[in-house]
Amino acid sequence: MEIKIDKIIYPGKSIGSNKDKIIITDSGIPGEIVEITPLQEKKNYIESKTVKIIKPSPSRIAPKCSHYKTCSPYQYIDYKTQLTIKESQLKEMFQDMPIRIIPSPEIWGYRNKIKLNVIWNNKIAHFAYHAPESRQEFIQIYSCNLVSENINKFLGSFIKMVNQEKLTSIKEIEVKESYAAKKLMFTTKPFIEIDGFQNNPCIEEKVAGKTFRIGPESFFQVNLPILEIVLKEMQKSISPDKKETIADLYCGVGTFGIALSDFAQKIIGIESEPANISFLKANLKLNHIENFHLYEGACEKLFPTLMNKSIDILILDPPRKGLDNMLCQNITLSSIKKILYLSCNPSTLSRDLKILSSSYAVKTLQFLDFFPHTPHIETLAILEKKCIVN
Repeated sequence: MEIKIDKIIYPGKSIGSNKDKIIITDSGIPGEIVEITPLQEKKNYIESKTVKIIKPSPSRIAPKCSHYKTCSPYQYIDYKTQLTIKESQLKEMFQDMPIRIIPSPEIWGYRNKIKLNVIWNNKIAHFAYHAPESRQEFIQIYSCNLVSENINKFLGSFIKMVNQEKLTSIKEIEVKESYAAKKLMFTTKPFIEIDGFQNNPCIEEKVAGKTFRIGPESFFQVNLPILEIVLKEMQKSISPDKKETIADLYCGVGTFGIALSDFAQKIIGIESEPANISFLKANLKLNHIENFHLYEGACEKLFPTLMNKSIDILILDPPRKGLDNMLCQNITLSSIKKILYLSCNPSTLSRDLKILSSSYAVKTLQFLDFFPHTPHIETLAILEKKCIVN
C-alpha cells in the first residue's frame, strides 16, 4: 500500500491516510510517498511499517549509525527539518503560544553517557541496544555517533577485554564522561572489579563556572552545551538585585540551584534520591555555597510545608511523568511570583500547565533541543503569577 506522509506526530510516528483511513507508520518525512505494510488495524487507524521509499523528501539524508532506529530514529532527516518537525508538534500541543527554538550547539557526540547491553553470539560478546519496541530482541552495535570518540574508544577496548577474559556474567555497561575533563566512569551489571581498567568513583563537570561531582547513579543532563544555554535563560528571569528566594524542586545534585546561587539571596532545594543527595552535599562544599537550604524528601510531601515561606521563583525539573496533581494544586495556591518549568515530556507539561493556568500565565515557551536526531523534546516554560483583580 502506498501513502503520502502528511506529518510526524509526537513522539515520532509518521502519519498518512488511505481511503479516509488514518495510517500510522514508523518512518517517513512529510511530503514523501512511501510503501507500507499494515501490521494491525484499530478502530480509527492502521498501525504499519514503512518498507520502501517511493518518492523521497529533499530532507532525507543517510544515517550515520547503522543501528539508528534504536538510538536516534530521526537520523535520516536533516537537522533543520528535525527542528521544524518538533516545532510543529509543540505548536499543535500548545496552540496560540509563541515558541522559541534553540538548536543544540552540537548535534553529534553530544551525549555524556551511554548504556548498552552485552550479548553473546557464537561465544563472542557484542554490545547491543534493545530493538525498537522490544525487550527480548537486540540490535548489535559497534560504536555510536551520539557519544564522543573517547567513549567509543573505551567501549572498543572494553568489549575486547570481555571476550579475552570470557566475562559472561556482564549483562550491561553504563559509561559517563566529563565534558570538561574528558574523564570516564563506568559501571557494569552485575558489578565486577576489572583488572587493567582504571575506574573513577565519580567525575567532575564544569557548568556555569561551578564544579559538580557526579556519581554512577546521579542524574545529570546529558547535553552540556545546551544546559549552559538553559542556565543563561533562567538567569534572565532572576532579578539583578540578588534579593530573591529560589526554590529548586527535584534538585538532583544541585545543578540549577548551585549554578544560580550567586544571583539569589537564598536557594531552597528539595531532593528525595539518596544517590543525588550525597553528591549534592559534596557539591555545596566544593563550591562554598552557603545560601542553599536542603530539604530531603519527596517534593509532593515537603512543598506544602514551604508555602508559608517567601519564595519568589520556583524551578521545576520533574521526571517524565511530570508533576503530581496535588503538587500542582498547591503551587496554584502559593504566592510564588514566577515558575521556571523545564520539561522532558511535552505531553505531561501540557497537562500540568492546564492546572497551573488558573493562577499563572505562560510568558514564554522555549524548545531547547537537548536530543538531536531523536523524537525527544525538552522545553522551558516561564510562567508568571496572574494579577488578582478585585
